[in-house]
Amino acid sequence: MPKNHILLVDDEVDYVETLSMILQTRGYTVSKAYSSEEGLKKAKEKPNLILLDVNIPTVSGYEVCNKLRQDDATKHIPIIILTGKNMPKDKVEGLKIGADDYITKSYNLEELFARIEALLRRSGFVEEINKDQAVLFEELKGIIKDEAVKMLFQPLFELNPRKLFGYEVLTRGPKDSKLERPDKLFQYALSCGLLPDLELVCRKKALAKLGDDIEKNLIFFNTNPFLIETESFKDILDLYNMPQQVVLEITERSEIKNFPAFCKIIKTFKEKGFRISIDDVGSGYSSLDSIAELKPDFVKIDMGLIRDIGNNTVKQNLVKAIASLCKESRIISIGEGIETEDELKMLIDLKVEAGQGYLLGKPGPELVVEKK
Repeated sequence: MPKNHILLVDDEVDYVETLSMILQTRGYTVSKAYSSEEGLKKAKEKPNLILLDVNIPTVSGYEVCNKLRQDDATKHIPIIILTGKNMPKDKVEGLKIGADDYITKSYNLEELFARIEALLRRSGFVEEINKDQAVLFEELKGIIKDEAVKMLFQPLFELNPRKLFGYEVLTRGPKDSKLERPDKLFQYALSCGLLPDLELVCRKKALAKLGDDIEKNLIFFNTNPFLIETESFKDILDLYNMPQQVVLEITERSEIKNFPAFCKIIKTFKEKGFRISIDDVGSGYSSLDSIAELKPDFVKIDMGLIRDIGNNTVKQNLVKAIASLCKESRIISIGEGIETEDELKMLIDLKVEAGQGYLLGKPGPELVVEKK
């Protein structure tokens, strides 16, 4: 069994999937159990720590904890009760029955990680927190506090005839930092529980730079599905005075665990005037199902299908099918990563309506469009 292996016992599927994803981004291996019987069985695999809910079928988490403590094979495994029950008597009962810690589900993620690491250290499963990670965490907090992010804007065009209609907002961390690349920056912020704080800073800076231009063009903001499902996202949405000009671009490569619930959330945003775009269609978790259920306003065709499309008939047929589907469904298709005149000409021939890429305009700190 790998070190830092956590068993998560809870019958709320959405919660388990979300917390499991966050724990894995932090470097933990996670097993999941959705009932008391399954939890007791998987505890025999001797995980390094157990996160245990109280309200699970068919017996309570308190009884599960008691059974684990009475079994010689599991009695030494650290247990954190992680539950919505927050009365003092509940906490006392949990600690008396043998739990090492008791945390309510209104917890702060960084506090949860700190408590997990403290228990694992005391149990001999991990060493002291890596100093490099501690330094990186402090750097991230400094980036957020000082708003030390650089905002870039990449233009999007209607293709035939060519006409500017929007910008995609991109982010870079401090130059020469380990967090300069946006994928590293946002992934690390997610693992630390600071993604909402980072997103709030980025969007404030972008809107300040855009000024009145937001009235003239659509603004595409990359939006992590995990962020959308948090309460903090409401604060971010409150930034936008003109939601009809804002496109929430869903990165389909991020796995959505509960698609029906996610669709309901998206529907509420659309009712407020926000527009929706699905990113990277044709790659990763993208699917025709997501287009049918989310009913987006825009679909971005992954650059993997665009690259050298003129010499690949399979790519041509796929892009043509996506563009045709979008046209019939009143969705605007956008080709990503256009770098050559041949790619541009082929997309126009295949009836793709819009595009972006270095050929049309590179990302930059100013709202300046390259003339082609």
